[in-house]
Amino acid sequence: MTYSEKLKHPLWQKKRLEILKRDKFTCQLCKDKETTLHIHHLKYTAKNIWDEPNNNLETLCKKCHSF
Repeated sequence: MTYSEKLKHPLWQKKRLEILKRDKFTCQLCKDKETTLHIHHLKYTAKNIWDEPNNNLETLCKKCHSF
């Protein structure tokens, strides 16, 4: 499975929503709530992205995620 396919997988979508809710749909760096939000992996530790521990994931806006 490609990374792009993993991003569309229902298990990742569920995990993504969980992290967005935890972070109150707010970029954890600049506090933006309006820009497209991404889930950033602090490091990749699991074979599947949805198996990452929640403390290894954070919400970032598109701009902050590009740094």
